[in-house]
Amino acid sequence: MDMTLDRDSAAQRIWEMYGKLLHTVAASLLPGHPEDAEECVQDVVWAYVDAPEKWEPAKGSEKTYLCVLVRSRAMDRRRRLAARREEPLEDHAETLRAEDHTEEAALRDGLRRALAELSPAERRLFTLRFLYQWPSAEIGHTLGLSANGVDARVVRLRRKLKDLLARQGLGWSGKEDGP
Repeated sequence: MDMTLDRDSAAQRIWEMYGKLLHTVAASLLPGHPEDAEECVQDVVWAYVDAPEKWEPAKGSEKTYLCVLVRSRAMDRRRRLAARREEPLEDHAETLRAEDHTEEAALRDGLRRALAELSPAERRLFTLRFLYQWPSAEIGHTLGLSANGVDARVVRLRRKLKDLLARQGLGWSGKEDGP
């Protein structure tokens, strides 16, 4: 019981000293996901309280260490959220437009076959850029790339999709002038 009180008081101390800062760090990396940001902060506080020996004072202050932990957890959570958002491509079939249902079905099936030929990283990029319409900087932040790196990959992805769709006899009506 004494150990539980020590653990709780240590967590309370961390929360009082750094709680707002840690929440700000997590919330900035997880905009629109306040529950996930809060969970990251709580995870970090309890992880630190349970294993304070992992902090090496010679490498930085307690505050810096906790901020780095929260940033790392929030980035991991952000990647997991982005990966989950990639999966339900079927939910976005209405974004494909065609003149009639037969053409729409052919386009949807062709796109599905083309996407199946992409790597998981290419599908994730497709989802974030074309379905969720994230800007390059946001995608880069999520995937650990520069905005220019994202733009270059988008250009290559467009070319690849154009070729994959052309092999199926489907035209590409997307913009050809960069990301």
